[in-house]
Amino acid sequence: MQAIITAPPGKRERTLSAIVNAAITLIAEKGLESSSIDDLMATAGMARGTFYNYFQCREEVLHAVIQRIQHDLITGVVAHLPTGMPPATIIACMLRGYLQFCHDRCQIGAVLLRIGGFSPWVKACHEEMVRGFSPVDEALVALCGNAISYTSARTYLEGMSNNILFHLLSGRLGADNVEELSALTLRGLGVNEPSIEQALATARDFAAAIALN
Repeated sequence: MQAIITAPPGKRERTLSAIVNAAITLIAEKGLESSSIDDLMATAGMARGTFYNYFQCREEVLHAVIQRIQHDLITGVVAHLPTGMPPATIIACMLRGYLQFCHDRCQIGAVLLRIGGFSPWVKACHEEMVRGFSPVDEALVALCGNAISYTSARTYLEGMSNNILFHLLSGRLGADNVEELSALTLRGLGVNEPSIEQALATARDFAAAIALN
């Protein structure tokens, strides 16, 4: 499934968006390290020389792809998180929302897995993105308190989310498995059983609400 991205106005912005979209396609299929600049520009339907009007190297393309995914996660998931909810519910909604987002946009999910399990919703590249993901960061800090360091909690959550995503995109998990693994993730963060049940119920509704039709 091709990632659906609205091109911004202006020729330069449209060209940049097309190159980033082509990079998403290539990374999802075989990884950027296995793709040449010629491969990238052929996928974008442009001459090789056009690449250097926008990027100096493939690493800059990867950086642009990460920024795009972060932006899309903020607008597609984080911006819709419920407010006034307990931290466990916010984390559960983000986890299920992240999985739903990547399931519906399977190229994005494949890209996230290929670039080393990077979860942009727990660590952003730019200050603007850090602010965008702050509701999730704040919920994680509030949830763990002094019991678990933020770094450990973030690493655990990142590992669990991408492990679930890998098996989900591989067709090895069904809805019941995702539910069980989401509960296990919350238990690992110290959430008690009654709170887990309530958080997951809200998260199910949240994931359904943001799902692509």
